[in-house]
Amino acid sequence: MLLLNFNLMKVLNISLDKKLLTADSQVRQRVLGYARLFARFDLIVLSGRGYQARTEESMVIYPTNSGSRLFYLLDAYILGKKIIKKYQSDIISSQDPFETGLLAWLLARKYGLKFQVQIHGDYFGSPYWQAEKLSNKLRYYLGRFVISRADGLRVVSDRVKVSLIALGLPAGKIMVVPIYSELKVGGQNGEHGGVSDKFVFLAVGRLARVKNIKLQIEAMREVIKSQSGQNVELWIVGDGPEERKLKQKVKAYGLSASVKFLGWQDDLSQFYHQADAFLLISNYEGWGLAVIEAASYGLPIIMTDVGCAGEIIKNGQSGLVISVGDKRALAESMIKLLQDKELRTRLGRGAREAVLGLPSQEENWQLYKDSLVKSLSKI
Repeated sequence: MLLLNFNLMKVLNISLDKKLLTADSQVRQRVLGYARLFARFDLIVLSGRGYQARTEESMVIYPTNSGSRLFYLLDAYILGKKIIKKYQSDIISSQDPFETGLLAWLLARKYGLKFQVQIHGDYFGSPYWQAEKLSNKLRYYLGRFVISRADGLRVVSDRVKVSLIALGLPAGKIMVVPIYSELKVGGQNGEHGGVSDKFVFLAVGRLARVKNIKLQIEAMREVIKSQSGQNVELWIVGDGPEERKLKQKVKAYGLSASVKFLGWQDDLSQFYHQADAFLLISNYEGWGLAVIEAASYGLPIIMTDVGCAGEIIKNGQSGLVISVGDKRALAESMIKLLQDKELRTRLGRGAREAVLGLPSQEENWQLYKDSLVKSLSKI
């Protein structure tokens, strides 16, 4: 049955993000903003035991409380059937094109509903994601199966949209809705560096292979060799599975005085203020939220050609964009920023101006709603 009043839309969302189960998390507050646009917004979160269902305005969060990860999909499917039967959901949306996407397709097929797939990473355009591990190659084909059957696709960047069109998916099926970040605009004069006697390169992110922190450490070694006498530091904010290996590499290179591991931080503003430049050297990204935040502070940025590179951060205008895995280009770019204050100022201003052109929070909410309306309206 065609829903004529989209303000009465009832959405069933399926997610893997356990941060949604934490009341004060940023992701939960962001999703609550989306939920307010709908009559009902049911959200299944694949989780272990020990969580309770939560209701907040029109949003209801249901953890699967599974006894094992092996039962995540089955428990979510059973829960989804109950929700659809009880509340007559109009459309299903999945967080990714893989496990949650498969669930969305199965439920939509059973009940004759439309379903939308959200794609937050560059899974179909980047060879690095597929090469990272065998399971990613298998998930790639699962994702191809799911997205070819979806009624709509919400992606976070033009880069991801282009990669899907290259697979033969119709452009009209795809809608770009960037991840919203509240911009804390700083560095109005292009001046940074609260630590006056040091030049600080800042990296923020999970310490995982995809972020290629190892390459930053190797490039830092080259920078220090070429800039003897200058006090240069690399600050790494975040934690993750690669932390121990990265710390061992720093020690082996004799860089313990120059590379600082600062752990996970809830408030990044002090680091953005104190840093002189920002690095994001990932092998692949869908968007690059940390880059957007750094740019809002007017930090000059060096990033690989991933995510929002070319769309927001343009080489020579709002940052320096290098090829993935290019240590030499990274070290040269770091030295260039270190030596050229005028370049740092110009790129920092360009980055800040670029992100100020992004959709406001209200506009982002509306884009999200429009993406679901478009999926639901597909005949």
